Amino acid sequence: MSARPAASPPAGGAKRAVKKSLLILFTLLPPLILLLLRPFGMDGRQSAILAALILTILWWVSGAVERTAASVFLLAVFFLFSGAPAATVFTFPRSENFLMILFSFLFSQGISNSGLADRLLQPLLGRAARSIPRLLLSMVCCSLAMIFVIPQPFSRIIILSAIYSSFFDRLPCVLERRSLKPVLMLGLFLSAVLADMLLLRGDIILNGALVSMGGVAMDEGTWIRYMFVPTAVLLLLALVLFALVFRRELRGYRCSPADLPSAPKAPLTRREKGCLVFIVCIVVLWATEDLHGISGTLTVIAGTALMFLPGLGLLGLHDLKSVNLKLLVFLTAAFAIGGVLKSCGVADILFSRFMFLFPETFSLGYIAVVLLTCIVLHMVLGSNVTTMSVVVPGLMTIGAGVAPPLILLFLIYIAICGHFILPFHHVMLLLGEGKGYYGTSHMVRLGIPLTVLILLCAILVYMGWWQLLGLL
Repeated sequence: MSARPAASPPAGGAKRAVKKSLLILFTLLPPLILLLLRPFGMDGRQSAILAALILTILWWVSGAVERTAASVFLLAVFFLFSGAPAATVFTFPRSENFLMILFSFLFSQGISNSGLADRLLQPLLGRAARSIPRLLLSMVCCSLAMIFVIPQPFSRIIILSAIYSSFFDRLPCVLERRSLKPVLMLGLFLSAVLADMLLLRGDIILNGALVSMGGVAMDEGTWIRYMFVPTAVLLLLALVLFALVFRRELRGYRCSPADLPSAPKAPLTRREKGCLVFIVCIVVLWATEDLHGISGTLTVIAGTALMFLPGLGLLGLHDLKSVNLKLLVFLTAAFAIGGVLKSCGVADILFSRFMFLFPETFSLGYIAVVLLTCIVLHMVLGSNVTTMSVVVPGLMTIGAGVAPPLILLFLIYIAICGHFILPFHHVMLLLGEGKGYYGTSHMVRLGIPLTVLILLCAILVYMGWWQLLGLL
């Protein structure tokens, strides 16, 4: 019997492999050119560090190399060749923010395991979401309230989206009009993204990254003073814009008691009541950090540890997999960029070349240049953290002695974290698109006019508020 010929790989797989190889080769060209030219008077080490950074960013954006592998590559180059101290390269794992993010994955998983969010919110939606304005208000209120219950923003939006998706699937108007649910789900994600900007603890990853990269001291009170009122105005205007952009689809929404099938209302069990009391105590302790002085990080760590106790049983060893190690590696690399570039002198060389673009005084023109720089780079780089890691050190250096540090930092934050057009421009929105809740076309349709709104609000609303408070 003759031997069977080996099965050839699928043609589609071979084409993908060729495309990926070509993409990797393409990403190597800019760094190689940089190494050969050594622009702006850089020495060999400085050009090598910048080339490694550009290569890593290209890998992050294009997906040519898996993000974790690209992050490890950048950290290795920084550690071995930049000359920066190890403490500078690994500044993120040494920070309190790292512990907060690490334990918040587990704490959020414990909340999810309890099932209380779904049990308590589902009955409320039928009464609160009778019209589009009330539905949007419920989304904002739920997003804001859940900040104090689930510190990890990804876990928070995953739970909220599952609750709202299940609720929409029970509405006859959504079942009749297939174009309605994607729009409603995008409204939820929009509400969550902007609600997270109201408070420092709203997004412990992005907001924490801003504070750490900016090198400023920040507490919740300072954040609220600068950001809460103008962001609330932005949130309201963004929801009005959302309703206008999708007015045709939203006309079909209705929710009355007759539209909702009756469901049995089982009372909370004794265990569920105990879990609820425990969670409320942790939330209150965490929310009142400024009053009693106990660090929110310690509160989350202690709460997470107690969740493993048999009496609660909210967490088990199998839940350790909920910790996103890949995200932590990526954040470690992103946080290292600013410090390493400054330590090896690359930052001073690069930023001095762009200073001519900025007016000599803090003016409307200066603000416009800052906002447009952030939005353009965010359009290209995509990731909020990646863009902040590049923009924050540079603009803070250029603006030293010209722009008020906190004002400049918040302008950068608004332009980057409030802006999106494509899914990869915000991880939370990417989660929703990846789950199939809405499509890229929905985001583009809303994102383009939203970009204009962000610029106008930054100049008129935020700057007006800060001037009113005498912060300028």
